[in-house]
Amino acid sequence: MKIIVSIIISFLSLFVQANDPIKERKQLLDQVFQILETNIANPAWLEKDSYKEFKNTLYSEKVLHLSEEDFIAFFKEQRHSLPFSHFDLRFPVSASKESTSEKREAISWKALDEKTAYLDVRTFVTDAAPMIKAVSEIGIDRFENLIIDLRNNGGGSLDAPVVLGQFLTDQPIDAGVYLTRKWFEKEGRQATPEDIAKMPFLQEMTYQSIGKMFAEEAAFRMVLPGHNRPTFKGNVYVLIDGGTGSACEPLIDLFKKEKIVTLVGERSFGGMLSGKTFPMENSDIKVFLPIADFQTATGERIDKVGVAPDIEVKATEALDYVMEELIK
Repeated sequence: MKIIVSIIISFLSLFVQANDPIKERKQLLDQVFQILETNIANPAWLEKDSYKEFKNTLYSEKVLHLSEEDFIAFFKEQRHSLPFSHFDLRFPVSASKESTSEKREAISWKALDEKTAYLDVRTFVTDAAPMIKAVSEIGIDRFENLIIDLRNNGGGSLDAPVVLGQFLTDQPIDAGVYLTRKWFEKEGRQATPEDIAKMPFLQEMTYQSIGKMFAEEAAFRMVLPGHNRPTFKGNVYVLIDGGTGSACEPLIDLFKKEKIVTLVGERSFGGMLSGKTFPMENSDIKVFLPIADFQTATGERIDKVGVAPDIEVKATEALDYVMEELIK
């Protein structure tokens, strides 16, 4: 009888361990941090107190006992305390949520009056086609003023920003430099202006070419050549706020420095790195993390800093301000 009881207890113990949510949460975190710490662009970021505190907090008993929904919310809130952006856990989206989510145009435009066009760019997570269509319809001399709304635009790919940039200027666009882990393991520091001047140029603005550069180079520059196509002739105002991030930020930083546009609103998010998604073993969850740091052509970092507007007003009032105060 004692043997039977012992076998039952052992079986129940194994069953509980196999279905222990605390143990599963720890295993999840172990894998997440292993992937992050192996692939992050700059290992020095991991030595910051804010990173160590973030990691310790996630392993705390309080967080380990959170429900999955509360854990996801807690993680997404606390990651903003890190010394770097572009770190996220990508959970699978249920079919029901996908079907009920609001479908909105990524890029659209309208005439506010006979002199002013309004280009609403909600996201750059799209190919170049919508931007090409919009700027073609707006035209180079049909309107005296162009308002580009980048508020709450979290960035995305480079396709649409390239089209927009070349619609506004025919001059070369020096879009900054990317520093990979290989750079930081060798140099152990940010790039100097002298370093930047010697870096190889990205030859083609495609994901294949960018991926090849990340694989083969420790660091590289991204410069769009000048062109001889017509560009917009009027005044350009760009609306920004704390949700304007990632691929938006090198663009608005350059436009501000070159005085191509007037930035109106609030400081941008400060989330400019290059990220990559990594799968996890035995899980549908994926880890998104920064594999390259970014500096502007003149050496400044935008990540965790952002870009300040030329004219600071409440973001919610930025459009009205431009229409009432800047466009006469």
